[in-house]
Amino acid sequence: MAGDDKKDQVAQQSPLQVQKQSKQDQQNGDGDNGTPTHYIASLPNQVKLRIKALKKLQVEYFKLHGQFYREAAELEHRFYIKYDELMSKRRDIVEGKHEPDAGECEYKEPNEELAADLSKVTIDDASVTGVPSFWLTCMKNVADGIHEFVMEDDEPILEHLTDVVVEDNIDSFKLHFHFSPNEYFSNTILTKEFKLKLAPTDEDPFNFDGPEIVAMKGMKIDWKSDDKNVTQRKISKKQKNKKTGTTRTVTKTVQTDSFFNFFSHPEWIEDSEDMEEDLAETFHADITLGSFFRERLVPRAVLYFTGELAQFDEYDEEEIDEELDEVDEDADPEADPDFRPSKKALRKAAAQQQECKQQ
Repeated sequence: MAGDDKKDQVAQQSPLQVQKQSKQDQQNGDGDNGTPTHYIASLPNQVKLRIKALKKLQVEYFKLHGQFYREAAELEHRFYIKYDELMSKRRDIVEGKHEPDAGECEYKEPNEELAADLSKVTIDDASVTGVPSFWLTCMKNVADGIHEFVMEDDEPILEHLTDVVVEDNIDSFKLHFHFSPNEYFSNTILTKEFKLKLAPTDEDPFNFDGPEIVAMKGMKIDWKSDDKNVTQRKISKKQKNKKTGTTRTVTKTVQTDSFFNFFSHPEWIEDSEDMEEDLAETFHADITLGSFFRERLVPRAVLYFTGELAQFDEYDEEEIDEELDEVDEDADPEADPDFRPSKKALRKAAAQQQECKQQ
């Protein structure tokens, strides 16, 4: 009877009161840890049944939320067909296959400073085809981290990048990078593919915050020679035999930082908790890069080329820095005053946040 009285008393208390009482009981040697699980276990059976009903409703909510994202993805897919018409026209102008007429060039530049700069530019039209280095310039102008993936050795190759195309397939998407003939590799198109999760799973329905990338694969780049492969380099090291005193030179190949590592792993890689640390870092970096190309760079390429969007990105970055300064001023004085998240980490977080907003 005493146990039932205590159970009724607990049922009338809030979780905070239960935790407080449990700590007191623990100090007195009576009772276990004051956790939410302990509180739920202490509730009457009728209340437990109601909680089960609430959790069932929560699962139905997530399923409905997943249906919303799927229908939104299907709608977006239909519009990608219309987007492609505009992107094809852009590609023809950039590659010099189409020369826009006066009507197509009739556009009032809202950016007065940029308009003034453009009016002063004089170029020998006969010697220029299309828009040279369009995509390389776009990538280098990005202020929120993508340019950090582009190494100096990558730039001569990216001069040959003629177009970046997003292929949307609702449950997945592909990024196609088109290249003109070059001395580095024989591929004309390099592709990166991503699989999406648009709805909760039956095994873990509560772990769903919206669409997310769950798997990806690259492709094999057919480099024309080892010397042209910018993703690796050979290093030589001399070794001396302690007994004979003779030396030999050992050569091994090591991986280097390069934008073209984005296409590594031609087999599918799935996100998992037991993924090796290095692979997990690469996986999430590729998510950031792939999402940025899909959601920001490809749809708004000309604005990155002119630097207009990059200027706004830099302004946002300054705002983030100012907010961090304010937080540091109010921080614990015993904390490390020199601690500060790197700009690269901030940029990566910002890109992931933008991905969520776009989706």
